[in-house]
Amino acid sequence: MLIGIAALLIRLAPLARGDLKFQTGWDAADYIPLAQGIQDGCGFARFENGHCGSPDVSRPPGYPFFVAIVPGLRTVLVIQAFLGAALCIWLGRFVGTHWGGGAGLTAAALLATDIPSIVYGAMIMSEALFQFLLTGAILLQLSAIMVDELNALTAGRVFAAAGLLAGAAMIRPTGIFLPLFAPLPFLLMKGAKWPRVLVFGVLAFAIPIAAILAWTARNRRVAGVNAISTDSAVTIFYYSAAGVLAYATHRSVDEASTELAHEIGWKGDPSTIPSLDQAMMRESLKIFAEHPFATLIVTFRGLILVAILPDRNELNELIGTNGGGPLGLAPSYDITTRIRRTMKSPALAILVLVQLMLNLFVWAGVARGLFRTNWNSKIEAACILTPLGAAFAMLLCSASPVAHARFRVPAIPFLAMLAGIGWLGRRADEVSYLERTARGSASAVQPVVSNLSG
Repeated sequence: MLIGIAALLIRLAPLARGDLKFQTGWDAADYIPLAQGIQDGCGFARFENGHCGSPDVSRPPGYPFFVAIVPGLRTVLVIQAFLGAALCIWLGRFVGTHWGGGAGLTAAALLATDIPSIVYGAMIMSEALFQFLLTGAILLQLSAIMVDELNALTAGRVFAAAGLLAGAAMIRPTGIFLPLFAPLPFLLMKGAKWPRVLVFGVLAFAIPIAAILAWTARNRRVAGVNAISTDSAVTIFYYSAAGVLAYATHRSVDEASTELAHEIGWKGDPSTIPSLDQAMMRESLKIFAEHPFATLIVTFRGLILVAILPDRNELNELIGTNGGGPLGLAPSYDITTRIRRTMKSPALAILVLVQLMLNLFVWAGVARGLFRTNWNSKIEAACILTPLGAAFAMLLCSASPVAHARFRVPAIPFLAMLAGIGWLGRRADEVSYLERTARGSASAVQPVVSNLSG
């Protein structure tokens, strides 16, 4: 509980600023006009200069609707701070219940002090809400897997998790992969009859996939876009494909992206992006197919970067130091320039170094946990591989030349969980702790509000 309180205070601290200039930067420039459009009766369209724009297909609808229903941007940030703190408590209690108090405290502390989670939770950005929904869904699934019996309670948890996955899929384009996680607990429970497992699994899968298909149908109807948002196509085209082309042809990403824009006939008008969505995807797939080796190299390098890269520029703005920029460079380019800028501020340099050390500590704990796991236990293996799979799914979706620490935020709770288990978790082969508590864990995951009040 003390870690949760500390996490809340840390996340509320940025609200002491007199203005919201920092909090309303970056993607907030899209989210706020969309939220205003919802409030002013425009539907899912931007409200700018006193007028409703055309139906928007650039972003999924979840986060703008969240901002729209909350009275005031500061209140949005306060709620995000509470969500971050509640998640620390929930994760810590869950891990502590099944792997011991030391593992739970370690997992909660690593999540509470994760700087990218703090920084982007203090902005009008989707990271905090997406992180909470995704992690909550996986924790509910794990609690069902640990009971290892298909009954009304476990089925209810899995369906509730599917609902959270549907909500997460409506917030970030990377959520398009989340329906694959929805039926997993039913497939892992032993003793259940396959016809029943199949029916329940299909129903769980249908919950998030229905949300994705419904919004895709809306985008197709209003703009001819056969996707949940154009943001994913733009990201793949201008960052991933351009990065592969730049690596294969020994040019800069800017030069490669300019060439790609010329190839599809885009002249810089944002309003034409919906009509070029399919062309972007086709050209991107063509580049990946023509340069498979470069694609592997760029993706692997992006994965390493997003896995360990400290947050720097936005942290610099948040704490008011002078070590930020340059914004125009991809993280994988001109690292010496970034280090030189960071060293202008001793405070920022220390925080960046702390992040790097914590990231290495987390990954060492994850590796240790994998070696300590009793793979002969179906339950324990499932409870390790499920969060590990979710973490890598989120990291791989962001593995590009512009890999950024913010893209690691959805994976952090799972990595913190596995690190806690790796460093201080009880050994299943010594005390059979997990097996002995699995069937008695019906109350392991309490509602978040109950956790906060307790």
